[in-house]
Amino acid sequence: MRLSTIAAASLIALTALPAAAQAQADYRASGTEPFWSLTIGARTMRFEAPGRQPVSVPTPRVIHGFAGEMWQTRRINVNTNHRPCSDGMSDRSYPDTVTVTVDGRTYQGCGGEPRAEAGSGLIDGNWQISAINGRPVVRGTRPSVSFDKGRVSGNAGCNRFTGSYNFNRGRLTTDGVASTRMACVDRARNLQEQAILGLLGERLTISSGSRGGRLVLSNARGRTMTLVRGRP
Repeated sequence: MRLSTIAAASLIALTALPAAAQAQADYRASGTEPFWSLTIGARTMRFEAPGRQPVSVPTPRVIHGFAGEMWQTRRINVNTNHRPCSDGMSDRSYPDTVTVTVDGRTYQGCGGEPRAEAGSGLIDGNWQISAINGRPVVRGTRPSVSFDKGRVSGNAGCNRFTGSYNFNRGRLTTDGVASTRMACVDRARNLQEQAILGLLGERLTISSGSRGGRLVLSNARGRTMTLVRGRP
């Protein structure tokens, strides 16, 4: 009887782990205002935010609470609550609400894998790029992107780009995109174009907003690009 009780307790402890931890994958969380990102790996826990040096510490033993998990170190404390969370800008939905305290400063955000629809039909067609990292695109520009049978193309604001892509289980990958080399007229457009082309060269998670006709592409560091249905 005692062995059966121990086995049952072990099974409960395993199922209490976040899905990412059970699969031995990194757990990620991020937030806005300011934008920040957290990655908890098997060995290292790393926090990044604009205007400060990244903070990396050895990953401590996870503490399993009634509402979620906790990781506690001298510099970084993480508290997750298994309660649906929206990032407040893109309408993405995450499984966890996350509070992170770094060197005494507290950040609020969301964690876990964002919920996304499956199937290439989610991204096929023409899209306007409406925001980068939650901020509207530069006034007077109409950057766009199109996905069609494994080919991606569009306009980053000054230059056109093209390449190939693969979309599977909510993940978008490209082999990098090639673009024309016309100079932008100002610094803001140059920075915007660099951000768009840079993101399209990374592995991205794609989630659909609660409002129809909107997608959010995000990289592992929490950088985002918001798309709305429109002409190329």
